[in-house]
Amino acid sequence: MNVAFFCVVLKGIIALSVNSPTEIKVSLGSGSTIVLNCTFEKEIGERVSLITWRKKHETEDQYVAIIAYSQSSMYLNAAMTNRASSITYDDSSPSVILNISEVQCRDNGQYKCIVDYLNSNGTEIRTSTETSVYIQVAAEIPVDFSLQPNINLQANNTVKFTCMANAGHPEGKVIIWKQTSIADAREKLGESPLVDEKTENCITNAQLTISYNISKYDDGAFFGCTAQNKFTPEDSVPSRRIGPLNIFYGPSNLSIEISPQMHSFYVGDRIRLTCSSDGNPRPTFQWTFNFTEIAEGEKYYLSDQDTTLEFNTDKITDSGYYGCFASNSFNGNLYNSNDTIKLIVQKKDINSSTIRISCLNIKCSSIEKCTTKDNIAICSVDMWKIVAFLFISCSLVLGTTTAILWRYLKLRNPRTILDEIIRDGEDRNYETLSSGTTARNEEERNYESLSNVMTDTYSSIDESALRDVEGAHYESLGSGEAHTYSSIQPSVSM
Repeated sequence: MNVAFFCVVLKGIIALSVNSPTEIKVSLGSGSTIVLNCTFEKEIGERVSLITWRKKHETEDQYVAIIAYSQSSMYLNAAMTNRASSITYDDSSPSVILNISEVQCRDNGQYKCIVDYLNSNGTEIRTSTETSVYIQVAAEIPVDFSLQPNINLQANNTVKFTCMANAGHPEGKVIIWKQTSIADAREKLGESPLVDEKTENCITNAQLTISYNISKYDDGAFFGCTAQNKFTPEDSVPSRRIGPLNIFYGPSNLSIEISPQMHSFYVGDRIRLTCSSDGNPRPTFQWTFNFTEIAEGEKYYLSDQDTTLEFNTDKITDSGYYGCFASNSFNGNLYNSNDTIKLIVQKKDINSSTIRISCLNIKCSSIEKCTTKDNIAICSVDMWKIVAFLFISCSLVLGTTTAILWRYLKLRNPRTILDEIIRDGEDRNYETLSSGTTARNEEERNYESLSNVMTDTYSSIDESALRDVEGAHYESLGSGEAHTYSSIQPSVSM
């Protein structure tokens, strides 16, 4: 009974099912074909009455029939007569295949396979499945990518990039990007909106114009435009580029380096000054001493296109300001930048120890450190060393004091033996009084008449109170009485 009911319910749940590809990508061209395969599975007692392939209208929310099959006839849309063909179905092969040849852009869209059938109870039922067809048209290399005014530009000027291209189908766009000589990745500067034109050949005319502020860091960079659509592979996008750009800018980031790296010298020392600066065109360099131009001669030696100045100091009047002047010109204008450095030249003091020029030749105290300033080694107090010394000293004093106090308290603190409950007639024989301490000659303490829960406390025993083999006999002790012994063992209490 239960089994039969289960079978009836299961039969009611199972119904005809329809399947087709969810997505098909087809390249545009006369040699391309769209193959739409609709398959279905029937249950016992079900009968298919009509199968239809429909395509969604481009502008209206409805589907238009392309081809329809019934048991006795077939319908084909007149507009598809020359391009559509089909393979009908039978009971041995329950599928309908629609072929669309000479693919056109308008074949792009949503297709639906609809199956009408009668179930085992004779009820008419409709079921369907959808397939998205994407007509792919490869994006083309941009037909125009221009830079206004040209590739020879001046820093801090604004330029315009314009790009036009057939970005293909579907959803085409163009992207303008920049790539410098020091980076492999492209930096995106702008992107056009997505364009999806429904022309006969799926041509997508995408266009983009952007304004860009040129800087000196764009010198040597490439700028490009890429056309692509939804299905364009990322590693093979068609592009066109401009560059490398030649960006003119004046001297900048000028600096002077000195060797040896100090500012105080002695007569007879050799000094080397090096000047560096950015700029395009490459700057020329000129050296000055106290703002007077230096010319190469017996005293001064110039090298590396005048970027390096070397000389020997021969008198203290070589002290002063040494300057580097960098300049270039473009578009009829002169640009320059300069920097100065002050040097001190002094005579060596014969009476002073010249070995103090290095910390290797000077000995400082334990709380001092050696530093070099203007070619002179100086000992100065190191506060961290003082702090560390005080911390260690305080720790030692505190530790010693703690140990002495602990030892003192340990010797002064008595040990107590407490009998919490002593019954009448009990004897207490103490052979071991405390850890490691033994009473002499097995002294015996006899208590004959102690009340229950009475406590006999021993704490400060007089050293002369007891002798060896001496016993203590208590017949009637009062509550709370204390008996004191000290001679059982020196410094030992019970």
